[in-house]
Amino acid sequence: MTVEKCEMLENRQARLTIRIDEDTWRKALKKVYADYKAFYLVEGFAPGAAPREELEKAYGSDVLYQEAVNETFPPALVEAVNQADLQLAGTPTLQVESIGPEGYVFSALIDLYPEVKLGQYKGLKAVWPDTELSNDDVDAALEAYRRAHMTQEEHQRAAMGDEVTLDFEGFVDGVPFDGGKAEKYPLVLGSGTFIPGFEEQVAGICVGEERDVKVTFPKQYTPELAGKEAVFKVKAHRIVRRSLPELTDDFARAQGCADVAELRRQVMEEALRIKEHQSRDAFADALIRQVVDGMEAEIPASMVDSQLKGLVQELERQMMSQGMELDRYLESAGLTREALQEHAREQAVISTRYELAMMEIARLENIQVTEEELEAKYQEMSQMHGMSVPQIREQLPPVRLSHDIRLTRARAVVVDHGIRA
Repeated sequence: MTVEKCEMLENRQARLTIRIDEDTWRKALKKVYADYKAFYLVEGFAPGAAPREELEKAYGSDVLYQEAVNETFPPALVEAVNQADLQLAGTPTLQVESIGPEGYVFSALIDLYPEVKLGQYKGLKAVWPDTELSNDDVDAALEAYRRAHMTQEEHQRAAMGDEVTLDFEGFVDGVPFDGGKAEKYPLVLGSGTFIPGFEEQVAGICVGEERDVKVTFPKQYTPELAGKEAVFKVKAHRIVRRSLPELTDDFARAQGCADVAELRRQVMEEALRIKEHQSRDAFADALIRQVVDGMEAEIPASMVDSQLKGLVQELERQMMSQGMELDRYLESAGLTREALQEHAREQAVISTRYELAMMEIARLENIQVTEEELEAKYQEMSQMHGMSVPQIREQLPPVRLSHDIRLTRARAVVVDHGIRA
């Protein structure tokens, strides 16, 4: 990899022109051929058995170029940015300028971090909230513990509050619509997860029973369904009723305690730890807000867009972990992706301002992360998540991990020098 040109442009932008050398390019093409040859059918050869020369004759000499570019440009871009000592704000815009058997040249249009002017960030004062447990805190902790250890029984007929595992399919004017079908979906009646009227009509259903649920979509909903009447065909498979356990000695012993008194003591100790942690977080957040509020900077739109994309992707991951697609969740909540992004944009701006402030502190304090520290962090994450270090590196590249560690250490500078008011 060679950086052929680094141009500083107006509006805090830079353009890098980067050449991928012939040796790197040939190795990438060889790897891509090995990885993708089975996807190309060549007459006279079994799938994956065609020599590379025959594959290129059949599909063109540049058939592997796109995948080889995808293979080579990310590490080249990271190395080039480091060589040029640039700080990226958002995702660069890439363009291949020339390409052939000897390699290729691409350009990267980069939005740079803006100039940041910080106010005071050491010696700030903030309130440290009281950590003493009140009677309400104790009652809430015991109630939360009971809810975490609810008993459950299977029932034949559903009532509000029960969890019903059901199949459903929705129809408008007799025609099924996108996102209106699911199988073995666990729905807690009364949770407000579905549109108004749905859960109330499911109440009373029996295991194995099928029924029609008639509803009207809210006016504030996806345009194709807003205000329309619909019929959902529903079938119940399982009904579970959960109950809060009584705080008895028998219950306490089932949790590994000698009696209720010991159980209460353990719950209160955990509640105190949580409240102390919350107080530390509140103190830290108050200090950080002062730093961010005192910062002067022009916020790059590309950074906000990058943060916004990350927020939406995180929500998608959360929905998938719960067995639901984001679009279906939004539909049930009467929202569109556009409305979600508009709602999340404010948080994206807040996150961007925070990142700018912390990175400026990292620069001023000369906070760096060594290769040894990165490797130690990867090892720690490997043990924590039960994944190999290469797997984690693929999901969280070193440049990103280093960035995150610098943010954390910059935050610690503010908090460690904070004063309790």
